[in-house]
Amino acid sequence: MKKNRIIVIADEGEVLWESLVLPEQQTEIYRAKNIQDALSHLTVFSYYLILIAVKQEPEIICQLVETIRKMVITPVIVLLPAHSEMRNKIIQAGADVVLTQLCTEEISLQAYALIRRYTEWKSERKEEIPVMVGKLKILPLQRTVEWEHKRIPVVKREFDFLYLLATTPGRVYTYSQIYQLVWQEYPHGDITNIIYCMVHRLKQKLKKVDVNAEHIISSVKEVGYCLKVYKES
Repeated sequence: MKKNRIIVIADEGEVLWESLVLPEQQTEIYRAKNIQDALSHLTVFSYYLILIAVKQEPEIICQLVETIRKMVITPVIVLLPAHSEMRNKIIQAGADVVLTQLCTEEISLQAYALIRRYTEWKSERKEEIPVMVGKLKILPLQRTVEWEHKRIPVVKREFDFLYLLATTPGRVYTYSQIYQLVWQEYPHGDITNIIYCMVHRLKQKLKKVDVNAEHIISSVKEVGYCLKVYKES
């Protein structure tokens, strides 16, 4: 049986991950010597899960997750001390799961679920057809976004929002429709501001690769958003 390879980026003395038990799965765990060693391995070897357990400043962990997410689409679990306020930032940076209640059983279950989902995705993966709108290119299976071949790091809701608009360019989606389709929840609270903040962050990312890229997302006052359709001149 083929082993599912896991790479662990952990502080010296952090042993919680060593108790991982993945039902019905054979695993091979590589413990990186340091962050640079982990990044080097990710460029050469294929892994089914990345587990991060380092006591660093929030910005450093976020930067690490963002760097990994630009390199691979492998699932990422981050272990944090209890009552940490870093969780939301790290999820936004691209982590799949952030655990603060460090229970070995919970870590094992989350790892098992992510590996199973990733394995199924890899086995079912077919040659995908990109969604193209002007200079914007979206690969739905890889869940990646590019602008003129430059990768734009996006988190789950940013991708889902952009993909929604890109599949029907020119169509205006209301705030309520966007919230239901992207958040997968019935609208509640100040959804206009929630969506605005997410779109603002996404536009800043687009702007970093091209000052004009952010303008592809068009705001329709008091209604919602759409993706601009550019006519060939």
